[in-house]
Formats: sequence, structure tokens, C-alpha cells
Amino acid sequence: MNKQRVILFVLLSAALWGLPRRASAQIFAVRANALAACSGTLNVGVETALTDNWSLELSGYWNPVNTASLSMNFHAVQLGSRYWFYESFVGHFIGQHLTYAGYDLGSRTKRYKGNAYGLGVSYGYAWMLSKRWNIAVEAGVGLYRTKDTRRDPTVSDWEDE
Repeated sequence: MNKQRVILFVLLSAALWGLPRRASAQIFAVRANALAACSGTLNVGVETALTDNWSLELSGYWNPVNTASLSMNFHAVQLGSRYWFYESFVGHFIGQHLTYAGYDLGSRTKRYKGNAYGLGVSYGYAWMLSKRWNIAVEAGVGLYRTKDTRRDPTVSDWEDE
């Protein structure tokens, strides 16, 4: 009886060992935009692999700079998807994204306050540095619709321009 159980255990183990398994690849990423950070913009993004070649990402941007002489105050949200030619998070990819932004931009002589929304496409490449780290370079173009109020900040809100 014991010998039969051992043989059954060995046969089941061998059968399970031979089953095809998915490779343990990266399926989730937390990202940051280095160029945006250089301008004082706080940003964070998350990306998840949907299939071996498709991923979905959501990013948020916020710039709190608002002084008497310079305003770069804005917030933005971007939703995008990427098609990876090799596998998710490795190698060449093309992407598309939808973006919404609210802004208050300007200097001492001009001020623009409003919002923008649009869509775009991009191309990039990601290098795997280790099992948990990679770095990507991406460039893209987009079309955006803006609706804003333009005013001269030297004129009071109570005066006619």
C-alpha cells in the first residue's frame, strides 16, 4: 500500500513538473518621468501588462509652482496603451495615449488659465537593467484642444482690460 502511494506521488510530481509554465516576467511597473521632474513637476505612473505584447498605463502630473512673476501651476492625467514588439517592458514599443490637463501658466505680462485634452502616439525603447529595474526612452506627438482665458496680470480683476 505504501509503495503504491510513493509510485503515485512520483508519477504525479513528474507529470506536474513537465507541465508548461509561464515565465515569471514583469507584469507591473511604477514609473517616473525624469524630464518632467527636472521642471519641478511631481509625477508618478503605473503600468500593467495585459498580455505578452500589450500594456496599459496611467500617469499623473502636478506642478505647484505659482509665484508673482512665474506660474507653472498645472495638473494632468494620462491614460495610454503600448504594443511591445518583443514582450511587455522589454525592447521596442509603440504607444497611444489620451490626456487631460488643467493649467494656470504665465509670467508678469501674460497669464493663461484653462484646460486641454487630446490624444497622441509615441515610439520608445526599454532596456532591462536587472530583474526588477528597467529604463525607457520615449518620444511622441499629439493633438490637443485647449480652452483658456488669457489676461494681463498687471490689471486688477475689478478693472476693465
